[in-house]
Amino acid sequence: MKRRRAVLAMALGAVTALSSIGLTGCGGSKASSDNSYSVWIYNGADASYYTEYEDNPVVQYLTKDKTWGDEDKTISFDYWQPAAGTQQDNYQTMIASGDLPDVISGVIAGTPGTMLENGNAIDLTDYIKKDMPNYLAFLDANPTLKKDAITKIDGEDHYIGILSGCDAVDYYFTGIEYRRDWLVKYGTNPQTGEKFTGGYTDKNDPDSWEDDVVFPSGGTDPVYISDWEWMFDIFTKAQKDLGITESYSISMYYPGFTWSGGLCSSFGEGVPVWYEDSNGQVKFGGTEDSMRAYLECLNNWYDKGWLDQDFYQRTSDAFYEIDDTNVRQGKVGMWQGVESELGGRLDSGDELTKGICVYGCALPINDVYGSDSCKNIEPMSVMASSQGGTFWYLTPTAEDKDIDTLLQFFDYFYSEEGALLHTLGLSKEQAADDSTGIYEEYGLTDGAYTDNGDGTYTVNPVLTNDSGGLGLAVSLAEVPGIQLVKNIDRGWADTYKHSKDTWIQWENKGMFQGSAVTLNMTSDEESTCDTARSKVLDYMQTNAAEFIRGKKDINSDADWNTWCKSITKFGVDKISAIYQPYVDEYGYNASAQ
Repeated sequence: MKRRRAVLAMALGAVTALSSIGLTGCGGSKASSDNSYSVWIYNGADASYYTEYEDNPVVQYLTKDKTWGDEDKTISFDYWQPAAGTQQDNYQTMIASGDLPDVISGVIAGTPGTMLENGNAIDLTDYIKKDMPNYLAFLDANPTLKKDAITKIDGEDHYIGILSGCDAVDYYFTGIEYRRDWLVKYGTNPQTGEKFTGGYTDKNDPDSWEDDVVFPSGGTDPVYISDWEWMFDIFTKAQKDLGITESYSISMYYPGFTWSGGLCSSFGEGVPVWYEDSNGQVKFGGTEDSMRAYLECLNNWYDKGWLDQDFYQRTSDAFYEIDDTNVRQGKVGMWQGVESELGGRLDSGDELTKGICVYGCALPINDVYGSDSCKNIEPMSVMASSQGGTFWYLTPTAEDKDIDTLLQFFDYFYSEEGALLHTLGLSKEQAADDSTGIYEEYGLTDGAYTDNGDGTYTVNPVLTNDSGGLGLAVSLAEVPGIQLVKNIDRGWADTYKHSKDTWIQWENKGMFQGSAVTLNMTSDEESTCDTARSKVLDYMQTNAAEFIRGKKDINSDADWNTWCKSITKFGVDKISAIYQPYVDEYGYNASAQ
């Protein structure tokens, strides 16, 4: 039996428009009896909107009067929703007890092969081929996603879980951010020496910023490491002028690196662990020149005071909110942040945040550190959003249920009409039938979106500036289906959208952990690789910060050779050999051939 790992990151092609099927419409003839299914979900809506997910307005719309499947049956759902913060314990207790629902959202579940092997999921191959033409068309339009959706069993393709996905690479919630206003106030044009000008054209609009900033590389966005270091000098000047003590320009995740990408991927093709290079070969990045160049760079930043001197002590901080208090107080020049900090959204009116403007930027290209092999290479092993989503499983409990009707219902959400309900919620016409009253209560009587008539859709302005709570409450997120991205106008200002665009500028083509490469490994192979990776990361997380802080000399061949030998003894070449056949068949390079 093959075993597969959960999806972490996938990069896929565009999706074709799909026709809707399965929904027979309001007023159609109903079956003599309803079909009811129990569903375990990881999250519901915020309790301020409703506490039972059955009260979701889209659920109500689709189950109140609609009929489904070849036999025009009505359906209903009993959602099992754990309390916030208890999901892991609740899931484990449910699995251990064997008291399973009909459907499980696989956010924290095992991978398809594991779920099947452990008796917690059933093989849906025949059902999907018969009942889910929209789903299959979506996978055919996205070959890399199709690889992840299929489980190999004895050399044959099987569908165990149903995989959600996006019609394009989705926007990421986090990325590198910097103080654009400091560049304007304290910087000068690197070509002319003239002071920059800029500011908000509307003090009430956090996205109305305009300026004439130019970077040393010649554009209006930072591109290279040298652009970043130019900014660091300006940030230092700003902090001195503002009296910010114990200041720094940027912080790093406490181990000194992120194994899945991040800044490490700016110094060569790979990541600190195993990756696929541009020629489809498995490489281990932790002992390559690229890793040494990365550590050399951070050691230099640390010595100059640009790097947070206490980064290694911030062990409780998430990678996207390191030293969050000082960031939000306006004391830091650059950080890994979130979308709610962009533009003027951190302006609290005090001395350090008044007039603040935060821009996003892409990971830089290294043009300063290491050998030529480490320079002028676009990052290709990055941690970012993808088209892949969550697996959904039917458990043995569902074997006595009407699986055909349920899967025909799910297939509806891989059509454009169903995907709109999944992504955004009810249209104006559909909202008129909202029996929950939520759409009326929150000013959405015109629906969650407007159909522009040209294949694009504009999100209701009520939801444009929503932090996510209302948007999730009025759409049907807890169902397998397509999340629409590319034809959705969310009303974002140009500056805000540009910042978000920079976060997904580089495509992941090398970091294969969680893709079909590892999803199709055997249990023994997976265990061997996981054990080695754990040992490697334990060593690296203990010692990388020592190089950055100068406790070990990154320029000393003796110290570097000790690092390399210590890591190599964990059998990195053996692990590369295990990965290679799977990369040959399922890797990014293989998918392009």
